[in-house]
Amino acid sequence: MAIRPDDATTLAKGLREQFAEAETLLLQKIAKALSDGEDTPDWVERKLRNIQALRAQTDRIIARLLAGLPGALDEAVGLAYNRGIATAGGELTAAGLKHGAFAEVQPTGAVSAIVTEAMDRMRPMSFQISRAATDIYTQVVQQVAGQTALGVVTRREAAGMILERLGKAGVNGFRDAAGRNWNLVSYGEMAARTSAAQAMLQGHTDRIQELGVDTVIVSNAPEECSICRPFEGKVLSLSGRTTGRLRDGKTVVASLAEAKGKGLYHPNCRHSHSIYLPGITKGPGTDTADPEGDALRQQQRAYERRIRELKRQDAIAKEFGGNNAAQVRAKLRDKTSEFAAWREENDRKNLAYRTSLKVR
Repeated sequence: MAIRPDDATTLAKGLREQFAEAETLLLQKIAKALSDGEDTPDWVERKLRNIQALRAQTDRIIARLLAGLPGALDEAVGLAYNRGIATAGGELTAAGLKHGAFAEVQPTGAVSAIVTEAMDRMRPMSFQISRAATDIYTQVVQQVAGQTALGVVTRREAAGMILERLGKAGVNGFRDAAGRNWNLVSYGEMAARTSAAQAMLQGHTDRIQELGVDTVIVSNAPEECSICRPFEGKVLSLSGRTTGRLRDGKTVVASLAEAKGKGLYHPNCRHSHSIYLPGITKGPGTDTADPEGDALRQQQRAYERRIRELKRQDAIAKEFGGNNAAQVRAKLRDKTSEFAAWREENDRKNLAYRTSLKVR
């Protein structure tokens, strides 16, 4: 039994849904603001004057999102922490070590710090979300004006085509500390998944340290990045007190804190660690490749992305109106049926939260 990084994604699903719902509401507000009065001569001026009203609506959506994040984070992190404790118990049992029965416990101060760090990462998003919504709206107005000036399409047709593209892409423009750009939902999901993964590792660490175990071995993850590769299959000391060569010939290469300082367990990292008992624990192995499984995972993610796109387009079409709404709904029904048949054929689970745009 070992910690599975994919578990963090499942535990963080509630947070992902909150960001997805906020994104959908923002896109609907933009579509609604564009749908009114398309035939007036001063259309561009009127639309640009609506920016303040749109910003006020955006601020309300952001406030609701931020209000729900702490509770959702606490829940995800608490579940992840106890998942880590349970995983440690399974490893100890497999190694033949006696330990107390698993019981849910309250997260430690270290886990509370994980929640605080995640909130500190998410709070600055409020300004970025507000700016992104305003920028998107302004750009759509300007693009519609430019296209209709050529006399090829009407304002409604131009706006509909642009909104369709927007439904595919979602709300973008979120930059993390490393300067990488993210989609709103992807950024929120990354932050939540990273926090859940950290909490699982913390629970695992706390449990085995209680029993005097100080060494762990890092997993061998497929498609690892260059930052983490040097630590694969290596032994770390949780406290930093265990150093040098162990009695089975393995060497402790670093403390857990030192490894983290060099980039191990970065956001979206797929690595984990498990208990290491000299002379008992075998290495994590190197045969982690799973080309067939990876191909199926990639196919499933592609289906899920497309369905989310169509759901965003459907949400936009409901506010904007027009003949395109029926076409989008038909595409969504077809793609959903196709995905269900594909899952049945390949024995894949339906992870409904990955395609949901609403908090359930």
